[in-house]
Amino acid sequence: LLPESISKSGCKIVYIWRDPKDTFISLWTFIQNQMIDYGPINSLEESFDMFCRGLSAYGPYLDHVLSYWKAYQDNPAQMLFLKYETMRADPLPYVKRLAEFMGYEFTAEEEKEGVVEKVVNLCSFETLKNLGHNKEEKAIKERAGLFNSAFFRKGKVGDWQNYLTPAMATRIDG
Repeated sequence: LLPESISKSGCKIVYIWRDPKDTFISLWTFIQNQMIDYGPINSLEESFDMFCRGLSAYGPYLDHVLSYWKAYQDNPAQMLFLKYETMRADPLPYVKRLAEFMGYEFTAEEEKEGVVEKVVNLCSFETLKNLGHNKEEKAIKERAGLFNSAFFRKGKVGDWQNYLTPAMATRIDG
């Protein structure tokens, strides 16, 4: 799935994958919120079945993740492959790892002065969600038909538990 124009370009790629259950819930609620003015949309159960069968506007999720995992295995110097849930649990080492990957390691003095922590705070979901232009409802609506705020929901790990049954979780974990 990684286009050759990207894989052969030499550019660095940061790929963040997420638990498929939370990915599905995030996608489903995003679509629900965007399509509310257009009438009935698939139920959670119908959408879940389609997602599990790989029927999504973005293609089969696990195929997508696996293709990037393979690209990472083939060229780890070009790609950084991270898991969202792990980063959320302990972001500091991942910010340092990202800086190193991009060729901009933090100095010992920067680390001592708390620069890594400041970067984590500035880039946190909560901070980004609350930026004025991400709360401004007209910011992107005029260009793409979506509000910036549409791209920020909860940013929580495990919210799928509020939507999916244990049987659904077992199915997607397969």
